[in-house]
Amino acid sequence: MSAGYLFDTSFLVDLQSEQKAGMAGPATRTLAGLPDGRPLWISVVTVAEFLETAEDEMAAARRLGGFRVQTIGWAAARRCAAQQTRAARRLGENDAWQVALAVGGGLTLVGHDHAFAARPGLDYLDHRAG
Repeated sequence: MSAGYLFDTSFLVDLQSEQKAGMAGPATRTLAGLPDGRPLWISVVTVAEFLETAEDEMAAARRLGGFRVQTIGWAAARRCAAQQTRAARRLGENDAWQVALAVGGGLTLVGHDHAFAARPGLDYLDHRAG
């Protein structure tokens, strides 16, 4: 059982788009369908990616305020390095951090990125998959 959920930037971008359009799409439905009581996390990687493309940085920061923020420490760095070294298919650096943080925290990674599929030890939920 997952200890909680770590949201990738792809999920947050979809959620923001759905909220601005006033429609309940796959991100909204996924969020509504998650079990109550489990923590909802974003990583510092997601914060950086989300703010990087924001038209209004302060408004974007407020959107992120409802999530717990997972920082990167020594253990995550070791996990990230090990998975990149051992992987037949390397991830982009930001994706590698996401996987390391999710696996290390026992979290389900939620997003829409084919790079996350079939990663050893990763519990992944593609919010657009149905």
